[in-house]
Amino acid sequence: MTKPTLAEVTDFLRDHVSQRTKVPPEQILGSTVLVDFGLESIDAVLISGHIEDRFQIEVEPSLMFEYQTLDEVAAAVVALFDKR
Repeated sequence: MTKPTLAEVTDFLRDHVSQRTKVPPEQILGSTVLVDFGLESIDAVLISGHIEDRFQIEVEPSLMFEYQTLDEVAAAVVALFDKR
């Protein structure tokens, strides 16, 4: 798979965080601290699995907590492509 754009990953994450937290996607900004919307460990595991399926990379669920905002998580996912 080719390296996704930051915008692609951000949109993907926004949709999945919205589904897990029931927060409308338009309220999840790039600067949003994800735990402020109630993102829990099980959510991180499930979203990480979706990232792996969609982008064909291995992602540790802890990534969702190591980086606090949507933009930071998206950038970290894109950076994983450079480490392959």
